[in-house]
Amino acid sequence: MDKILLNGVKLDLHIGAIEEERAVAQTILADVELEYNIRAAALADDVTKTVDYAAVHDAVVSVATWRRYALIESLAEAIAAAVLDRFEVDSVRVRIRKPGALQSRGVDWAGVEITRRRGG
Repeated sequence: MDKILLNGVKLDLHIGAIEEERAVAQTILADVELEYNIRAAALADDVTKTVDYAAVHDAVVSVATWRRYALIESLAEAIAAAVLDRFEVDSVRVRIRKPGALQSRGVDWAGVEITRRRGG
């Protein structure tokens, strides 16, 4: 299956399990992978036959900023649900990376990754 990729969508959010984390905005990075057959668009060289990347980006930002989340797991789930609701894709994979989460322990980033499919 073909894939459309948005990597490193930068989100500055008040997110975290404890109040101290939520007090200051943190940079969160979202990677979104859409499973979508791009053959028709490629053969016709027609942008109207594919998924609008900018619209996907806008949906991710909108979902991420419309409320505060305690967990990046909740954020990932909300993004996946919105993408499946708004775009005719077969599935979506969302990876949320939190670079500051375990930086003091020498970890580049902590995160979650989920895959959700249309109809289940």
